Amino acid sequence: MSNDQSASVNSFNGNWNDAKCFQWEIDNGISLENPGFVKLYEATAKTIADLIPFQKFTDLGGGVGAYSKAMRGLGKQVHYYDRNIHHHEYASERKAADTYFYGDFTKMKITGDLIAMIEVSEHIDDEQLIPFLTRVECNYFHFSSTPHTNKMDADWGHINIKSEWEWVDLFKSCGFKFLQKVQVPTYWSLMFTK
Repeated sequence: MSNDQSASVNSFNGNWNDAKCFQWEIDNGISLENPGFVKLYEATAKTIADLIPFQKFTDLGGGVGAYSKAMRGLGKQVHYYDRNIHHHEYASERKAADTYFYGDFTKMKITGDLIAMIEVSEHIDDEQLIPFLTRVECNYFHFSSTPHTNKMDADWGHINIKSEWEWVDLFKSCGFKFLQKVQVPTYWSLMFTK
């Protein structure tokens, strides 16, 4: 799929193109210039770092880079992945991570101490997601995907909305063990191990 600004869909098959998705986020405070948004991810990073041992953090679908930057601030080695070119450029310009990868991470070999996929899986169908999760190698996996539908789902490309416990079952089928709910950065966040 194209990430070109003129594309008719975004990189996750939504009605808005990637540029419009990115601009909506910036206009609505999903940015590294919003102190409240930055503090949410700093608090998330600290909570997770206090919960589990890890040094390498991998942020899948890292968006504007708030979680990556917060983990980098804690001295973690941070690897950032995103397939929206506007996210990728924004995060790299602001030095949110140590390394940056552009493209569809579900087709890549991903390994790490702690992998996070925050508000990304609702954009990926099970046909693509299940093989990826089965292949991924990690000690811990921090996961959040909205269980709620809303009027912007078609615009954003929300094609895979499940309850928290449906996600737990899916992860178990891919070889993960559910550890606990962590409730950061969303109250439906989950922690797994593999």
